Amino acid sequence: MSDKKVSMADFESLLDAQLSNYRKGFDPGERVRGTVSNINTQYVTLDVNAKREGLVPLADMTQEGGTLRCAIGDTVEVIFAGMQNGAFLFSGSMDAKQVVDRSLADAYQRQMPIEGRVEKEINGGYEVTVAGKRAFCPFSQINLFRQDDAEYIGHTFNFLITEYGDDERGSNVIVSRRALLEKEREAQREELKEDLYVGMIVTGTVTRIVDFGVFVELGGAEGLIPLKEIAWGRDVKPEDVVKVGDKVDVQIKELDWERNRISLSLRGAQGDPWDDAMARFPQGATFIGTITKIERFGAFAQLVPGVEGLIPISKLGGGRRLMSAREVVTEGQELLLQVDSVDLERRRFSLRPVDERVKALQPGELSEGAKVEGIVESIQPFGIFVRLSEEKTGLLHISETDIPKGGNPAAKLERNFPPSSKIEVVVKSVEGDRISLTLPSKWETGGSGGETEEDEVAAWRSANKNKVSGGFGSLGDAFADLKL
Repeated sequence: MSDKKVSMADFESLLDAQLSNYRKGFDPGERVRGTVSNINTQYVTLDVNAKREGLVPLADMTQEGGTLRCAIGDTVEVIFAGMQNGAFLFSGSMDAKQVVDRSLADAYQRQMPIEGRVEKEINGGYEVTVAGKRAFCPFSQINLFRQDDAEYIGHTFNFLITEYGDDERGSNVIVSRRALLEKEREAQREELKEDLYVGMIVTGTVTRIVDFGVFVELGGAEGLIPLKEIAWGRDVKPEDVVKVGDKVDVQIKELDWERNRISLSLRGAQGDPWDDAMARFPQGATFIGTITKIERFGAFAQLVPGVEGLIPISKLGGGRRLMSAREVVTEGQELLLQVDSVDLERRRFSLRPVDERVKALQPGELSEGAKVEGIVESIQPFGIFVRLSEEKTGLLHISETDIPKGGNPAAKLERNFPPSSKIEVVVKSVEGDRISLTLPSKWETGGSGGETEEDEVAAWRSANKNKVSGGFGSLGDAFADLKL
């Protein structure tokens, strides 16, 4: 086993030594000696001690009588002309200048790719060296798309010669890398027509960011991600999500090959955030949400990027009547919120603010005579609804207060018992989920009777039957919906 290891090491050492002596390239016009390794109907193939083979046109190695002046195994001297299809191209019959000129003319006429090195930036484009001659590549022809941060100088690419000849300034060679890329792109585009379909997730490269979206190269065709398809979140700027050159996964939204339009979605490839929101935020769940938008009917808050819930204006004032949600919240503000309801069919979340003071209420057993602390939740002409816990609400009838009769009773109650203020009350009676309250001073003196309470509440419940069901214990949400 050890002998085999030594032999392999020796072989690798010899191979490395041989490869290090191989030529990586030649200068245009350079004379080179090579050994004929093959002859076919077009070229004489040479071993020129390089990793690539050398080719000499058969005509260059043919005498006037039509006989070849070389045979396999012969050593011949040739002149390097340039690259052709990955091989070194040589000439065996002309001087260096003639070889270069013929090589360029042939590449131009046959529209064959020719290798060139970008030397420097000049007025209007780049100076490129092809086959030892100076050529010009306009800015617009160096790539398919303009890339401000792209580096070309010092790099070698394949070009097509778009103009070749002499003018009053001398030799004129204009090259285009874009023309070659477009040919390759068209071939790739035909393949894409067979492969792409609507709904498919593909990987592309960001080529441009514009005011109306992001262009992505798919390897033969370019598609557009409209602004609304950049991200699930609201008002996201494209440059905050991607940059030119990024590899991105996108979903095919629309294919129109006749109009050369491909519509893409970046967010579509990331999955539907509604599924995540449904799993994380069932009814009753609490979370910290950010106010994203304010409307006349309430405020929207984000649960996860791309999913928002509505806080109705009636649930924002803590019992106060609001003209605008902006009176109590601002965009960007964070709030402790609770999921009030979920509409699966319409894909909507209804939210409500969570009052930490309500969470802190610990009334204990709500039995007759119990003295408890609550929060004024809603005011009606006949009394005050008091939040006693997260689940329970009681009614302090106006007759259980010292508010005099006449005038506007609701206004008088609001002045004496401001919405969201704390209040100490005594449980007067508990009937099912209906809790009647009184003030401690009234309880100690025997109260005022409250003989009209049931009639007034029944009338109010009848007028609001579409909003309220059940007793006082389930009225909290409906009370908040009332506008005084």
